[in-house]
Amino acid sequence: MSDPAKKLCPECGSEMSLAVESYPMGSAFLHERFHVDIFRCRKCGRVELFASEKAKMVTCPVCGATHSPKEKCPICAINTAFSGHAAD
Repeated sequence: MSDPAKKLCPECGSEMSLAVESYPMGSAFLHERFHVDIFRCRKCGRVELFASEKAKMVTCPVCGATHSPKEKCPICAINTAFSGHAAD
């Protein structure tokens, strides 16, 4: 049985490596952005996107939006920018 966490390149069959984890797709104006893990084949250079696991996401305690733990809440950042108030 193959390892489900192992990603194989559909082009050359080599194992792909994780290049970027939980990359946000779509506009920051969307309340729920779609996040992907980006895998790259070191042999042929092909790039593939896979849906990020929900466990890697955090929920903003202020607005309820989900986002990567590597970024600040985009919805709160936009609300702060348009409100004229400084962020905490």
